[in-house]
Amino acid sequence: MKKILSFIAILLVGLVLVACGPIAKEDGAQTKLDTAHAGMDILISDPSNITSNFVVPSMLAGGIEAVWTSDNPGVVSFGTAVNNEVTATVNRPAKDQGDATVKITATLKLKSEISDKILEKKWEKTLTIKENTVEEIEIETIADILAIKDEAYDGKVYTVTIPNVTIFAKGDVFFGYDGTGIIQLFKNKTTFEVGKVYDVTGALEWYHGIWELEGSTGVEKTSVTPQYPTKETVNSVDAKISALTAAGEHKYSAVSDGNFEPIYATIKGKVFMIEGDSGNYNTYIIDAAKSALVLGEPGKPASGFMFYYGTDDFPYVRSFAGFEVEMDVVIYTYRSNNLAFAVYYVGGPSGITANLNESQKVDVAKNALKLPVEVYKADQTLTLANKSDEVNIAWSFKDAEDANNALINLADGKVTLPTSGQKDVKLVATLTLGEASATKEFTIRVGEVAPSTIAEVLEATDNTYKFKVTGTVLGYNAHRQISIADGTGAITVYASVDAAADLALLVGKQVEFIGTRKAFNGLIQLDNPEFKDLELDGTMPEATDLRTITLWDATSLLPFQSNLVSVSNLKVKEVIANDYGNVELILEDEVTLKTIRFYWDSRQPLVGSSDFIKGLKVGDYVSFTNALLTWRSKNGAIGIHAAAQVTEGESPVLTDAEELALDKQLLELPTNVTESLSLPVTLANGTTVVWTSSLPEVLGNDGTFVQPASDTPVTLTAALTNGEKTDTKVFELVAKGPIPVSVLVRTIDFGTAQVTGYAAGQLVYTNTDGTTITSSKNGAQINNRDNKKDSPELNHHLIMITRDTYLESFIEFNLNEVTGLSKITFEVGLWWNDNESAIKALPNVKLALQVKVGDDWVDVESSGELTNVITLITANEFVEMSFNVNGPGTYRILYSSNSTGTNNTAHAIMIDDIKLFAPEAK
Repeated sequence: MKKILSFIAILLVGLVLVACGPIAKEDGAQTKLDTAHAGMDILISDPSNITSNFVVPSMLAGGIEAVWTSDNPGVVSFGTAVNNEVTATVNRPAKDQGDATVKITATLKLKSEISDKILEKKWEKTLTIKENTVEEIEIETIADILAIKDEAYDGKVYTVTIPNVTIFAKGDVFFGYDGTGIIQLFKNKTTFEVGKVYDVTGALEWYHGIWELEGSTGVEKTSVTPQYPTKETVNSVDAKISALTAAGEHKYSAVSDGNFEPIYATIKGKVFMIEGDSGNYNTYIIDAAKSALVLGEPGKPASGFMFYYGTDDFPYVRSFAGFEVEMDVVIYTYRSNNLAFAVYYVGGPSGITANLNESQKVDVAKNALKLPVEVYKADQTLTLANKSDEVNIAWSFKDAEDANNALINLADGKVTLPTSGQKDVKLVATLTLGEASATKEFTIRVGEVAPSTIAEVLEATDNTYKFKVTGTVLGYNAHRQISIADGTGAITVYASVDAAADLALLVGKQVEFIGTRKAFNGLIQLDNPEFKDLELDGTMPEATDLRTITLWDATSLLPFQSNLVSVSNLKVKEVIANDYGNVELILEDEVTLKTIRFYWDSRQPLVGSSDFIKGLKVGDYVSFTNALLTWRSKNGAIGIHAAAQVTEGESPVLTDAEELALDKQLLELPTNVTESLSLPVTLANGTTVVWTSSLPEVLGNDGTFVQPASDTPVTLTAALTNGEKTDTKVFELVAKGPIPVSVLVRTIDFGTAQVTGYAAGQLVYTNTDGTTITSSKNGAQINNRDNKKDSPELNHHLIMITRDTYLESFIEFNLNEVTGLSKITFEVGLWWNDNESAIKALPNVKLALQVKVGDDWVDVESSGELTNVITLITANEFVEMSFNVNGPGTYRILYSSNSTGTNNTAHAIMIDDIKLFAPEAK
């Protein structure tokens, strides 16, 4: 019996061993393959509309190899991987041959984490290669491109290949030369290198007077010797601009007019920065003999070459402001929006020479001397230069006794991170040359970046130092913009094109980011962050229904910025015209009449086809599910990462309560009553109205007006009924008495002398009557303009601008001493007469007279019962704006918008002859 029990025990142990035996281990490599496979659709932004070469990765995140093949290599073929990129060469069918269909395959490969096996997973996508829309023409050289005058080939509709192109210069674009001409390469898909030769393929695009190749790819030709264009020497900026102007190089307004061929040059002149202008287009090189810039006018370019802000080493160029210099540039076009010939500086980080005295050389070296504000990685070394050209540099600690000094070795620049936290180290650079010397102080924060929540980043006010956050990737909300979220909120990371594409493959995954906080046009961002895939699933937040947000203004939408949102059945109210295939719509909620923008940038890859959004027209309805709240024109806008996030909607069915609320919102009456009113009894959505007046002898229940002896307050009450629902709306009106006769008591005409500078502050000027006036202002200056309004000596007006750095332009007037002030008028003209429609189309544009009441500025109604008189401006003439006011006070003229423009005068208006009236003495 004992033996039998022992046998059973052994059997049970065996069973237990079997039950608890080896459990199949999950292969992390397979999980990585599955994740990469799920995100592959983002690589081909619009598979139904392939018109040019494209680039795909040969290596994905996590070390996954991608091997690309095509089932029709005569139409789409894949080259050899270079720098982890593979170029797909596209041969479009000729015109009238019909589109071609090609299936491409990416075989994803990764070594198993639990064996020596190479795991594979195939991803396939069918592409539609669009036929050419224009006839094939013979293009073999850059000169052939420059000779095109048929606009049919503009707009990226025709792809060409130019052999043996030397990349000889770069900014945020590249410039290529093939021995026959120079061309600009824009939005390149291949990462070109200066000094190398490529066969370049790109789509033809005519932009600001030049032909360029857009979306270019290149195959390096290692056996071909680079060739460079002859470098012209420009000793006089004035003479060169005069020659270009005489040759009509500023008159290429259409393809048929010809085009500007970029000029490679060494240029001598003086670097000039426009005082008070902090925008991108404020830096020029002018004639060395000149001390000021003359801005351009139509037909007359500016008197200097404008540096395009995308130029390499732009801060270095600006460090020479006020000094005579010599530098290498590419004069690349005439920019009609800036009214100036534009250049890229291409001489490198130390390629500018200047004729400076010792003190000036020290100043330039000081301006150019830079150190990082923060070191947060181990084994980093600062570049503590001991010489800048001729200037000697010596380094020391600001406080020799500071214990934090041990973190930076002044001898070799090596940085040691503290064991915990971050410490500030303060360095002093002493610059000397001969008898001249200067010092420059630096504070460097050393130590690992502490983790923060997204909420903490959003609430921060310091944009100097790095933040580290961990968030779930939500997807693209715009070009180069990726939304991420944690449990406390969402934020946008603004990354390079390639980095954004990599992040788009990690939607739904946890990623660690280190970046600098930045606010741009109201959008809070982590700028150009470093990131690390934590290879963990994240938590996608629940989308907010936009209809639960009472207002769709910037303040109300800000807490939801960059996060997921949904909303159904919005009506397309307006399709905004855009270049380059972008889609921008104004969408209206018919239930509340709130509006919001939708924006998709065609440079942003989209999962799925863009055909639906591109085909939307006014009157269509759309619904959004798990879309993203991005930012556009200083306010919220809907963005999408995938085509499936937007679908067809339908007209909403309103309840009685919603119809009544909508009719109530739309029901308006004028504030001031000067004649009988036509009071509606039935409103647009079926609501009926019964009117009751508090003073029927002045304003009857039927709207009949009997003018009182003086201004008299009247209350009109509208009783509203829609089905079973009722409500009221009360209007506080003023029945206007006779207007007293007013006479002109003073005119402010801004005198006959320029007072320039748009920066905020005090504008002090002498009126034509000899009185000196001081006005607080912002975005305003006095300048002359030959507009034939006045005699030449009186052609001085107040210039007011609105742009990205001057969203609110104003000038104030203290009129407390003007007894009985009853009316104010002023005249308005346009700086550029052809910009009338552009100004009126600016987001939230406003021109108004305001009076200060307590600490607030309150709009004054014009005599036409408008407060925003921007609609009254007219090209080619000055228009008088008239406002009835209620006595002395502090007044201001306000000109504002949510413009994203970067040019001072593009949307400039002119104010003149402010006239003050008071009742005639009896």
